[in-house]
Amino acid sequence: MAVYNEKDKKKWTKDGRHWYYVVTYLDTKGKRKYKYSKMFIDRATAEAEELKFKTKRDNPTLVKFSIVASEYFDYLNKSRKESTAYTYIRDYKCHLMPYFDDFYINNINTQVIREWHEEMDKKGLSVKYLNKINGILINIFNYAIKNYSLEKNVAKEYGYFERKREEVIPDNQKLQYITLEDFNKFISFVDDPLWHTFFIFLFYTGMRKGEVQALTWNDIDFNSNEIVVNKTLSIKTSQDYKITATKNYVNRKIKMSKTLRETLITYKNECKKYSDFKENWFIFGNTRFLPQTTIDRYKHKYFELSGVREIKIHEFRHSHVSLLINEYIKQCRTKNVKIDIAKFFLMLANRLGHSVETMQKIYMHLLPTVQDEVVDILDNL
Repeated sequence: MAVYNEKDKKKWTKDGRHWYYVVTYLDTKGKRKYKYSKMFIDRATAEAEELKFKTKRDNPTLVKFSIVASEYFDYLNKSRKESTAYTYIRDYKCHLMPYFDDFYINNINTQVIREWHEEMDKKGLSVKYLNKINGILINIFNYAIKNYSLEKNVAKEYGYFERKREEVIPDNQKLQYITLEDFNKFISFVDDPLWHTFFIFLFYTGMRKGEVQALTWNDIDFNSNEIVVNKTLSIKTSQDYKITATKNYVNRKIKMSKTLRETLITYKNECKKYSDFKENWFIFGNTRFLPQTTIDRYKHKYFELSGVREIKIHEFRHSHVSLLINEYIKQCRTKNVKIDIAKFFLMLANRLGHSVETMQKIYMHLLPTVQDEVVDILDNL
């Protein structure tokens, strides 16, 4: 094994990396192979990577957890959306790196996992969030199995976090929403045209926050009365953003209600008063999208003015679904039409960009009033 400095500058990378290593080894059939590495910025880095390669070849599982995690996140950055990779890395640094990074991955057993679970239980985090972190840990072990000949996934073997039987789900972890009556009271206090349109848009479309932030005027077809949802605003780093495909990589079209259509037309006419108006402007923000901090600030302002209990931006999505569920059941009962839950959830899934299974899991038991309607149906059999 040896480290070399590439003399031919034509072979240097654009950012000036020109150190590399060459390793000879025998493959599984006993044939001699040569490994030519990529370029590195300096000799020390090349030597460190050479040692890492040799360790992986000679002792596949004698490798630090931190090294496997680093490689896994490199892979994740190439295979998943940057926003997903960013949140995974953030959670890893907060909750996995402090505990596991000094371990050799083959020395981590179920006892170590159990002790980590116990430490995490003390943090007061939701079971849902704890299991998200646990899933990242399982993924890192799966990567080690595929790339470092690790024999088993002890994180998966130990299992997920479970809610204690006697534990009551806090109100802030339950599905939150506002009713149509709540919303009408709230929106009556929103006097700014931009924010008036923004909150009406959220409530009457159920779109995800990032999808709304990324919308431009040329995504609205007033002739067909449709909104084309084909992108979202994603976090790239803590300071940077980018426009990417929707969460499920599926484009969809959403029909607009009369209220939403008229509100958008009025607001667009206001925007067109700017001499430099363009159809590719963001609907909310014009030349630049609305930042999350600004959205939260104005949301809090208007909820406080209205006296309506404040919800999160994503919970406008829940409110949209609750509105449709209640109105659907009400109309069916008024018209004496049979309630077709399967068909209704398929319609909702297409509108919101979810799978039917996800829709049913999240929203089937959303409202007490819906439960009352179901009981009435059963009582009238």
